[in-house]
Amino acid sequence: MHILVSMQVSLERSQDLFAALGDRLRLRLACCLAAVKDGLCVCELVDALEAPQPNVSRHLQLMKASELVEQQRDGRFVYYRLKGAEIPFFDSLRCCLESVCCCDELRADLRRLRERLKLRRGGKCVTGFARKNRR
Repeated sequence: MHILVSMQVSLERSQDLFAALGDRLRLRLACCLAAVKDGLCVCELVDALEAPQPNVSRHLQLMKASELVEQQRDGRFVYYRLKGAEIPFFDSLRCCLESVCCCDELRADLRRLRERLKLRRGGKCVTGFARKNRR
């Protein structure tokens, strides 16, 4: 009986993870996070996706609740990253994301992300939200 309950919990967790990726913005967030394994600051994600900060933060919290991402605070910045590759399921999930991230809209997100990452100093975000005149 214990094994059956354990399998059911695992299935429920898998269902939550896939549900978290079922939203367009969350899928876009996951693709950006898959591209930068050390994590991204919320403001970098906002600028890369050209999405309002409250929406991005809300979706990141949903992704965190489903245990798809983890967060770490560094001063005034909060960084998010996909769960580690040491768990085979997450390693496979990352591979799936990398194959999805080749569509035009997601490539545009990643292009903006690469530009935004050029503002980092010492591998960390130092600018906060980029002003429109910086783009």
